[in-house]
Amino acid sequence: MTKLLRNELVTFSPCPPLKPPEISNAGKHLSAAEFHSVLQSATEQPDGDGKSENKELVLLDARNLYETRIGKFESENVETLDPEIRQYSDLPTWIDQNAEKLKGKNVLMYCTGGIRCEMASAYIRSKGSGFENTFQLYGGIQRYLEQFPSGGFFKGKNFVFDHRISVGSSKEDIIGNCLLCNNTFDDYSPRCRCRLCRMLVLVCNHCRVNGDIYVCELCRKHGKGEVPLSLDPSNQPSESNGDNTRRKLRILCLHGFRQNASGFKGRTGSLAKKLKNIAELVFIDAPHELQFIYQTATPPSGACNKKFAWLVSPDFDKPSETGWTVAQCQFDPLQYQTQTEGFDKSLTYLKTVFAEKGPFDGILGFSQGAAMAAAVCGIQEQLVGEIDFRFCVLCSGFTPWPLLEKKEKGSIKCPSLHIFGSQPGKDRQIVTQASSGLAGLFEDGCATIIEHDFGHIIPTKSPYIDEIKAFLYQFI
Repeated sequence: MTKLLRNELVTFSPCPPLKPPEISNAGKHLSAAEFHSVLQSATEQPDGDGKSENKELVLLDARNLYETRIGKFESENVETLDPEIRQYSDLPTWIDQNAEKLKGKNVLMYCTGGIRCEMASAYIRSKGSGFENTFQLYGGIQRYLEQFPSGGFFKGKNFVFDHRISVGSSKEDIIGNCLLCNNTFDDYSPRCRCRLCRMLVLVCNHCRVNGDIYVCELCRKHGKGEVPLSLDPSNQPSESNGDNTRRKLRILCLHGFRQNASGFKGRTGSLAKKLKNIAELVFIDAPHELQFIYQTATPPSGACNKKFAWLVSPDFDKPSETGWTVAQCQFDPLQYQTQTEGFDKSLTYLKTVFAEKGPFDGILGFSQGAAMAAAVCGIQEQLVGEIDFRFCVLCSGFTPWPLLEKKEKGSIKCPSLHIFGSQPGKDRQIVTQASSGLAGLFEDGCATIIEHDFGHIIPTKSPYIDEIKAFLYQFI
């Protein structure tokens, strides 16, 4: 029997740091009794100034927001820090941004069963001086409730990832509230989800309607969907949108040069079909409309769909009313090297697309679309709040000079999947070295490469489709 060994049971970060924390440096394990004793002592003994809070001790919840909303540890004199994250892989960023709240403190971490605290506590301790006193509840909330069935310092219910959904103490405290009416409620069994980010939300029986029409508190906090859709059932779909137990990724797809959304959607039909259970592909036309060209003696007759581009040549001319233009020369396999203008217009256009059709989890670009996506990745930090995404898939891509000419090797930190031909000559449009060179600009720990022998296409046969799925599953 083949054994599969994994570095992590739960992905701590979609983009691993160059020097990941050593798991051997994880926080000291505290048994349920020891953990309880520390909180008991803090409750009974205020700090030296006689104040009502213990400034040397903090509780850190390493779980996702929807878990903390139905249960958490509470101690009268100890602050509980809730990172309010959608997924575990967001925790490192929160720790980086809130390090001062942890430095110099005795940090007591906890999670469902103790697994997530292993890597998270090691990450905190890896920050060095001032972060040494990090401890974790061995066995997590689950072990604590076994030893303290009345709940102890834990209030509410422990969210679990099986058919039970949540497990409470003998007290059956309810600390959760309905997202809409704010009445006491903590039942996730209806599996209601945010229509934007797909996170679980609490909606009581009185407020619940068919369909995912709710907007979670995090999306509202960040200005997305601040005003919920009408809760009038007559305005909603009559049936739920399929299986709500697993989130589906939304991926914005950027076509290549002299293509359009319709054509690219047709060419990627097989890909969309094989990813239908994990991803929704959204196609758009690029903003630069191109002239119709022909290389035969006479222009074709009949209607023809418009063609577009993300980047154009410096001498680009907008389409004329005459319709067709004779091509200046036969196909030039290096033409992409001259297409360097038009980025600003395309970037502004993408901001509008994200605002009107978003949110999107990732961007998939093909050929020139991959170059455009790479350019956006290169300035991702400058686009926060306007173009937010977690990963990119670059197929038959190339470096868009001069947009990334100042980028050093390994300097782009966006998690990325690079798909291109493995041998020179297999891809007539984009040479292998151009695609591999683009992949080299992305940080090694964040870049995954798939090489194939099928030319200027996105392969959907095994093992390539399996590798594509494996990459995407990281973000579900």
